Amino acid sequence: MANRITRAVSSRFRRIAYKIGGNKFQGVSLLRRLSNFEINGTGNTIIINGKLPTSVRIVIYGNNHRLFIDKEVTFKKGVIWFEDNGNEIHIGEGTSIEEANLAVAESGSKLLIGKDCMFSRSVHIATTDSHSIIDVMTGKRTNPSKDIIIGNHVWLGYCVNVGKGVSIGDNAVVASHSVVTKSVEPGTIVAGVPARVVKEGITWTRARL
Repeated sequence: MANRITRAVSSRFRRIAYKIGGNKFQGVSLLRRLSNFEINGTGNTIIINGKLPTSVRIVIYGNNHRLFIDKEVTFKKGVIWFEDNGNEIHIGEGTSIEEANLAVAESGSKLLIGKDCMFSRSVHIATTDSHSIIDVMTGKRTNPSKDIIIGNHVWLGYCVNVGKGVSIGDNAVVASHSVVTKSVEPGTIVAGVPARVVKEGITWTRARL
């Protein structure tokens, strides 16, 4: 009975939203915010509907960013990084992440991760190259940031790198050490540097059948 009451109180507390320094928090304890959050800006929103260990560091530079982590997400280790203004990261329900660096570092860019995905260790996903490449003839930048969209039930293997502008369809698998530079169709296995299709018409399960 006492355990049920404790869980109910804890669940109710996680739903309470509060503001500090012009930033909105929900599902984040004050102690947790002080221990591994670095926030330099205002108007940012962080909503965590599950558990996020202190081994996941959250760094925010700029204003009006949005981080949403849905319920039953397991994120064991890594960094969630925002720069500039108005960026978004969304991690869908039931997704598990062993270790990842997730970065949205140019204004208005998004990283959307679907439900029930499975990421291994040393995964790197970024919507930007961070620095500018300039065409010497025109003087214009040639490498703007682009959104990344990862569908539902996607498996990223060990040391996968997903580049800007990529969409990965539902049920896809990306093999270990792959660098994904182009979008991946649903139900497809890709592998290599850059990643190429090695098998189509598949799905996968967490169970070892």
